[in-house]
Amino acid sequence: MRCRFTLRSRRSSTMLRSGARHPDADEGASTSGERDCRTRQLHATLAEYLQLEHKFQPKLCLPANGENGEVTTGARDGAAHVLRCLKVWFDLPADVLISAINLFDRFLTKMKVRPCHIPCITVSCMNIAMDEHAAVTKTSRKVTVEELVSVSQSACTAGDVARMSRVIADKLSLAERCSVTAIHWLRLLRTLVARAAAELQLRALVLPESELINLLEIAVCDAGCVNSRTSELALVLVYHQLEKELVELSRAAAEGAGEGQAVPEDAYYLYEFAAQLQAHCHMTDASLVSARNLVRGVISRYEARQAAPQRQRLVWRLSERTLKVLRPTDRLTSLLPTIEEQHFAVDVTPKRTRSGSESSESEETSDWPRSPVLPVYCDN
Repeated sequence: MRCRFTLRSRRSSTMLRSGARHPDADEGASTSGERDCRTRQLHATLAEYLQLEHKFQPKLCLPANGENGEVTTGARDGAAHVLRCLKVWFDLPADVLISAINLFDRFLTKMKVRPCHIPCITVSCMNIAMDEHAAVTKTSRKVTVEELVSVSQSACTAGDVARMSRVIADKLSLAERCSVTAIHWLRLLRTLVARAAAELQLRALVLPESELINLLEIAVCDAGCVNSRTSELALVLVYHQLEKELVELSRAAAEGAGEGQAVPEDAYYLYEFAAQLQAHCHMTDASLVSARNLVRGVISRYEARQAAPQRQRLVWRLSERTLKVLRPTDRLTSLLPTIEEQHFAVDVTPKRTRSGSESSESEETSDWPRSPVLPVYCDN
């Protein structure tokens, strides 16, 4: 199925009536006045996002290979994946991750930094994003700066993160208001498309928010999608998921006429609704097609890596101090001493000798334990 939402159409007046309702809403739960109020709120939010989009839009120009000590696209992607690992480790909301990546990209857009400062900047952006999310949701932070520094292994202190956070907040003028990121656009456009689908009575199209956010995380972690407009990125992701659901409905209808559900013809009018969103947001056909190709390339590479078998072996590397903690004494042996039976000579006791012992001072960097036999304590 080919996406055609970049072509503007004249036949979409039926989808833009003010009585559009969310698919999950109850039939008798809201009045027409409430629906009109909700529609006006959505359009007001859309107009506000359009005014603020350029303020929170990064424009990175990073080299692929750093010859003069510059930050490369690989270093940027590495920092984005570190932020995603921190999000998974601490079970943080997706808003924190998207905001942290946006702060990182905007700071690198304004400031020229050295590669050695990237770890501290990465953790500081996550620290600021957590503070912003706590302020917006009016909740307390669950992760301290010390825990963030310890898990990230960024080789910086909590004081370094606090100072860098103040620098980032000052350079990006974060005291004014919270950032409008791609996840805000994604939720807004998903709601608008869902209301248009409800107007056409397309209950089979769900557009789950969790899957859309997962696709957004994959896209923003790739440097190729950084300079795309956040509105275009969100619109492409929404219709990428819409195409996926339409393909599944078509496949189900083809496999069994009784079991499957045919794709409604009105579903394809949603592409015309996308064309009107494109015109309202002043998106050109060339930029939208470019963003769509970038997103599809990133998602296809991600799915290919997911399908490939993982053959990397786990290697545990321990420092000398950790080895001394694990091996605090030289009284470890891998062999038990031989006990000889003495029936008549009571006073004769065989001398017990140690064999195969390994001390922590002899070989500090060796992997422990080296022998499959369990170490046993023995007395001389």
